[in-house]
Amino acid sequence: MNQTKQDTTIDGYFKAGKILFGAFILGVVNFGIVITVLFFMDVLPLVEFAPELMIYFIAGSIIFFLLMTYLGSLIFNKKISKVKSSQDFAKKLSVYREGKLIQAVTLEAAALLAMVFVMLNTHIIFVVIAALSLLQMIRVFPKKAEMIEVLDLSYSEQQNLNNPEYDLR
Repeated sequence: MNQTKQDTTIDGYFKAGKILFGAFILGVVNFGIVITVLFFMDVLPLVEFAPELMIYFIAGSIIFFLLMTYLGSLIFNKKISKVKSSQDFAKKLSVYREGKLIQAVTLEAAALLAMVFVMLNTHIIFVVIAALSLLQMIRVFPKKAEMIEVLDLSYSEQQNLNNPEYDLR
């Protein structure tokens, strides 16, 4: 019974969101560690791209990164704009977390694609794109201050948000 109550409190809400978001970041970091180990074991690159094709892989990776960054932000902003005027505090928080997780997923996709290209051909631009994706994921990590601002929370909602024992049910 205590476990259920903890999951519905503000504290439980933030803990669950941070664990999920952190898992996406750690997935990218772990994959990067594997690639680094393979690189230093002289296993990588797996193939050599023809120089005339390399520009397409680089351009595709950059475009995919920009598209995923834009798409994640667009979806997040659309979700927030739909719920911003709602009086349902729990729904606002739920939509915020959902939007943040969508941002994490889109950025993780860009990072993983760049990392696969690193495995195929160890060009530094792919490492840079993967690192930028990871930095962007860290930048958009859910924060209470941002939540207050983007959801335009009332004073009473802010008080609830700052009360770790507040039950969202």
